[in-house]
Amino acid sequence: MDERLWIRLLPWRQKNKANSKSAQIKFAPKLSMTHNDDWAYLELQLLNRSSWWVWVKEATVVLIDLDAESQTEISTGEGKLKIHQNIGPSDELSVSLAGAIYEAAGRPQGPYSCFVLTNVLYRVFDEWCNAQLDAYLVEMEALSVMGLRRAHRDNKKIRQINGSFGLTTKENKG
Repeated sequence: MDERLWIRLLPWRQKNKANSKSAQIKFAPKLSMTHNDDWAYLELQLLNRSSWWVWVKEATVVLIDLDAESQTEISTGEGKLKIHQNIGPSDELSVSLAGAIYEAAGRPQGPYSCFVLTNVLYRVFDEWCNAQLDAYLVEMEALSVMGLRRAHRDNKKIRQINGSFGLTTKENKG
């Protein structure tokens, strides 16, 4: 047998190809807290690291273990932020999640905290995809962000939530 044929048949020599074109997209949303003029913002940063356009429809936030008082409405525990934006190749878009979390928490007037699970629905190559972020512990007072920490994977509640819903995917990449 020819040596070149052997090399081509070796499994580690074959290229790993994604099953679909959308799996080749490197789209990475993340939560961050930014400061500007003595004000803190809770932003969902949508990073498109690929060479293709991505259309982002919405972000869904789910609040777990909400600790709030003086709510003006009943907490729904879930909120949606309509984004409806194209993100160009190697570009990013930042949107505020503070309003969606505040509404989902029932518009509390004092300090409150909760774990936030975020799912971003986007479309690329005529396929719908989801990008799910890790859980974060968010501390807020009305619309003001006081703190943001990634929830520790050893946290019993987060382990239980991730086990039930499978919310551990950081980004969709090939």
